[in-house]
Amino acid sequence: MSSLVIGLDISDSHITSALIRIEQLPHKKLSIERDTYFTHTVETKTHSDPRNIISDWIQCINDVLLDFVYNYNEDDNIIGISIGMPGPMDYESGTCYIQSSKFNKFFGLNIRLSLVHGLKDLIARWKHDYYDKRSTESTISSPKKVTILDTLRQQRPRRMTITPPTTPRISITFNVPPPTLESVEEEDFLMKNIKEYCGRLDDENCISEENEPSSSICRSRRETYFHDIETISPRKPLTANHFSPKLWAIIEQLDHIPISFYNNAVCFALGEANSDYNRGYERVLALILSTSFGSAFIDRGEIIINREDVPLDGALANCPYDQYSTGDDWFSNRGLINIYKKLLRNEVPDDSSGTSSMTLSTDERQQNDDDDDVLITEHFLVQQAIKGDLNAKKAFQTFARLLGQFLVPYITRFRAQLIVIGGDFVDIWHLLEDELNFTIEKFSKAHVYFSLSHGKSICLGAVQQQSLETPKTLVRHTHQYLLPVVKTIDTSEYDIYPSHQIPHGYIGIGHQKLNEQLCNLIDKNGILLIDGFVGTYFHEYAHQLNKYYSDKMKQEQNLSSLLFYDSRTFLQTNSNIQQESYLKDSNSLFGKLASNLDFKKDFIDLRKLQLFKNNLSCPCVIIGPGSSYVNVTSPLVYIDLAKNELYYRVATQTSSSYLKPIRRVLSDTNELTPAMYERKCLHFLDYPVFSKLKQELLPRINYFIDGQRPNCPTWIAGDTFRQALAHIANGPVRVRPWFEPGPWGGQWLKTVCTNISKHAKNYAWSFEMITLENGLILSDINNHLIELSWDIFYGSQADKILGNKLHRELFNGANDFPIRFDFLDTMDGGNLSIQCNPSLQYIRANFGEKITQDETYYIVETKQHWKKELNNDITYSSYVYLGFHDNVDREEFHDALIISNRDKKDFNVEKYVQCIPSNVHDFFLIPNETIHAAGRNQVVLEISATPYIYTFKLYDWLRLGLDGRPRLLNIEHGIKNLQFDRHGEQLRCQPISLEIEQDKYEEQHLPTHDLHFYDVKRLIIEPNENIEIIRSTENRFHLCMLVQGDAIEIEFNSIDNNQHKEIRQYNYIETFLIPASIKEYRLRPIIKNKHNEKQSHKFILLIAFLKWDCEKLLK
Repeated sequence: MSSLVIGLDISDSHITSALIRIEQLPHKKLSIERDTYFTHTVETKTHSDPRNIISDWIQCINDVLLDFVYNYNEDDNIIGISIGMPGPMDYESGTCYIQSSKFNKFFGLNIRLSLVHGLKDLIARWKHDYYDKRSTESTISSPKKVTILDTLRQQRPRRMTITPPTTPRISITFNVPPPTLESVEEEDFLMKNIKEYCGRLDDENCISEENEPSSSICRSRRETYFHDIETISPRKPLTANHFSPKLWAIIEQLDHIPISFYNNAVCFALGEANSDYNRGYERVLALILSTSFGSAFIDRGEIIINREDVPLDGALANCPYDQYSTGDDWFSNRGLINIYKKLLRNEVPDDSSGTSSMTLSTDERQQNDDDDDVLITEHFLVQQAIKGDLNAKKAFQTFARLLGQFLVPYITRFRAQLIVIGGDFVDIWHLLEDELNFTIEKFSKAHVYFSLSHGKSICLGAVQQQSLETPKTLVRHTHQYLLPVVKTIDTSEYDIYPSHQIPHGYIGIGHQKLNEQLCNLIDKNGILLIDGFVGTYFHEYAHQLNKYYSDKMKQEQNLSSLLFYDSRTFLQTNSNIQQESYLKDSNSLFGKLASNLDFKKDFIDLRKLQLFKNNLSCPCVIIGPGSSYVNVTSPLVYIDLAKNELYYRVATQTSSSYLKPIRRVLSDTNELTPAMYERKCLHFLDYPVFSKLKQELLPRINYFIDGQRPNCPTWIAGDTFRQALAHIANGPVRVRPWFEPGPWGGQWLKTVCTNISKHAKNYAWSFEMITLENGLILSDINNHLIELSWDIFYGSQADKILGNKLHRELFNGANDFPIRFDFLDTMDGGNLSIQCNPSLQYIRANFGEKITQDETYYIVETKQHWKKELNNDITYSSYVYLGFHDNVDREEFHDALIISNRDKKDFNVEKYVQCIPSNVHDFFLIPNETIHAAGRNQVVLEISATPYIYTFKLYDWLRLGLDGRPRLLNIEHGIKNLQFDRHGEQLRCQPISLEIEQDKYEEQHLPTHDLHFYDVKRLIIEPNENIEIIRSTENRFHLCMLVQGDAIEIEFNSIDNNQHKEIRQYNYIETFLIPASIKEYRLRPIIKNKHNEKQSHKFILLIAFLKWDCEKLLK
């Protein structure tokens, strides 16, 4: 079996296309179909609309398709398009980052989406011209719609055939652009030099074997034949008869096949290294000299990008030429032009010694090519050199000499045997060859070869890379269900999708209606900004909008195609030092919160942003984080993403941190997996910065989109969204919980939370209300669901939630909600690690947090209580590790931990740490710097301060994590944060009865530790639905959970509805928040199963709240 891929070589001056056949062998063999490829010259001007240039590219694809149709075999199929392009570029997305005058209109453009649109247009034109069986009369009478193809060139290209004299004698045919006046004038000169370079059998000047060593050019290159140029024979026009249903199906699906982009230097290197002529060379350095300076290093057929003997990524363009400039500044066409300008100003020294003191100023490195009275291009310089301009000739000689000097250290270090050069400068090889060879020969025996078939090599290399890739899919690594579009589940028990109904308006579903709204904004404004949260699959939204707009163009006349620009284009790329300073130790899970960083100030390159704005071509969409900075008055869409969904994507490597350093610093002792590193970057870099940006954009948002379902988004209008946030803050709130397995996880949550997935091995955590991680769900009258992250809600409504001025001053940041509820399930699982948490001073100084990780354990269930038959079986008893025994020596304890970790030996926990039996409704206090762990066979509700990742594991029972790797310990952090005089029984809370109302309820105070800034009360309510309890929030929030009983009813006066009474109901173990905006509320127990044997059990409600003097505890 074999398949066909369209290979493209695209530069600012030409496009070459070829149909590449992939033979499905153990090692996929590539060959150019019929040894034919097509080249079009592209005139790229400074102010050219990118649509016109892309239309030329589509025409070159059209040529390949015509050739394909004329020679179609029934088994043929086109499965992809693979493109080699110069950098810099985001090759994965297809976004151009080139900052040259010729490509300036492409700066930031998503080329893939433009090509998809062009292919749709091409298919439509083919269908109209070739496939639809219409009468000539009807075609003439019907006005033809103007499309992108109407601007394509109609003149047929000519072809040149090259045949080497040695075996294999395979003819290669390529297109020659139509002759111009200049090309006719130069023809004699160029053909003379071509013959001198390539040689012919009848050429008396052909280099003989005797004098071959005097040339550094390989013999196989010098003995290439050039046949006479011949015009393509006219073919009969295509008709509908050429198309079988199968062939037409191939043409119709061209806009759906994968389009891949690769660095043209790497493509060139692979194509050349795998050619028959170069297989004798193990180490090859390939260079592209063109608009940009490209390079690739190959060792035995493998691209080398991360080795000591090659520069980073194999990119010589980024290597310093001097302290002011890089290789790309000098050895691209703008470098040649700057050399010429310096010569005109007599600034270039006569340097035949092999060294040069030439430098470029900042202005010279950034200036456009058209800043002089005469437009100076490399083509202009060629003409001047041909005419005998001494400065032009010297510019080429100086360029070649400086290039040789620059390359020598890299050639020597890599021990390159062959230097193969491609790109636009190959056409002027005769102006560079002597000086380049002379410079390199002083230090190296590497052969230098200018490849005239570089377009073919790039096409082959691009297809080779695509053939080896495994396509990424939009996947989630989890057993958890995706939030449904419409809520249909039974909520009579634990509700995993708690929702809050919006007061008016609707929640939209799907791309069709969404894109209809977005296109209306584009039609009115010409530009649309789509910003969003880290991890969002922006490309999916762009693809869907592009598809919709293309279909719209078929219905409406005179619409320009929609261009898509990527905001990553103007992201800072030189801020690694700053970012790494917040990530700190590369082997640690912990960094420092980048709370003082600002997206625009610290991560946007303002010069690039201005260049980007200056070169936009409307109508267009700017998409990605930071898009909102392009124009503050343009319509704005924001795509949010729930944190749990982000983590599921990170686990599959389809999403990652947006603000992380460009390159991760690795070491032999690195202990963080890629997923752990990404989560670290997200927590310490992305979350603080993106959260701040989100708050800044909230007033501007025209549409808010839930990004967790890229194939079927739900969305809401901006005004409706903002009004909904304000409305929700006036009533009880329950965030969406989510669940995670762990090495010590249990089975209780699976049983009690009926709607969660049962496929997970266990559940260790339920994130009930860890606001850094939870989302909030909105619903409309049709039960359509949309989720937003907590920070955008809390950041805009903190005053209503916190109430009093003191608490507002302390906790008013978007990520500052102070208390968390979460479950630890060890039922039929294992012990948690022996651990501690940092002091307030330590967490502030080292990790940048405002508050520290003070904790408490409330025992919700135990194995013996849950399973009555095990009540007296001590093997199922539960316990908590809490506090030290008396007289534990710090150094001895530290040494024992080190030895255990180093030698993988058991650590005698109970020798040092107290083990305290635990029972249902026990409450244990764990202030910071307290050693602790929950034991197996129980369910613990953590009522704790919001920070939760700063768990310093000291000993983890020598077990592996779910990924099969040892879990990371934090012994050194931990030993600095331990109070050895804290003992277990001192930390068991003793309830204080505050109020008893006979046959109704008892109110208890569960006093927390003096270091805790929050407190807890417990209501023990008789199982009688006629009981009503009035509670006042006292202008502070109440965070609540029913830990015994079926359900609890909350009645309150609605602020939004003229004090109309509203009712909410919450089930067993559901966390809910009563904001301070509710001054008073009524509680009533709800018995759902009157015949349940547990109906006689009392209802127990926990209420956590902030202490009035908490500011003293946070000084």
